[in-house]
Amino acid sequence: MMLDPVLATGTQASTAIVVLLGAVAKWRRPAAFRQALGDYRLLPDALTAPAAIAITTAETVGAAALLFPDTRVIGAVVLVALLLAFAAGLAFNILRGHTDIDCGCSGFAATQASTQASTQQNAPRGIGWFHVARALLLAALAATAFIEPATRSIVLFDYLTLLFAVLLIVCALLTFDVLLANVPRLSHLRNS
Repeated sequence: MMLDPVLATGTQASTAIVVLLGAVAKWRRPAAFRQALGDYRLLPDALTAPAAIAITTAETVGAAALLFPDTRVIGAVVLVALLLAFAAGLAFNILRGHTDIDCGCSGFAATQASTQASTQQNAPRGIGWFHVARALLLAALAATAFIEPATRSIVLFDYLTLLFAVLLIVCALLTFDVLLANVPRLSHLRNS
């Protein structure tokens, strides 16, 4: 099986951008990510802070590596492993009924102004199967680096297609992030 090189590059670049946005949010608010990771109750407290730094570093390095042809496969291995671990952690907490925690995804919704931070802390939080689906979708998009792209000549129109494909995929994934971030708030408003 071979992928069109424009499609392969578009999915990999989009995945890298979305993951890098999440990593930037984690670097900007390390205490919030440490707290979210601790809320999962999967690691001993002593390992939460080092794991938070290691995860954020791996996300940053993996996403950056996914952008370059020479390191693309290594970046994909790192991101697929991380995203599958995220999906497993989310699923484990959902199955045990521990759904009132922050996902720790720190996607686009987490990059809002700090003036809204106090309001967000009082807002309801939650994880669900859509969070698992998001992590698995990102892992699948990163895994396209394992498929050899077809060899064909790239024309000027392909660059335009790539630009709009990346914009569309990133916008769709960020919209999904915002919807996931607001599901608990909307549910809380509906029930009050």
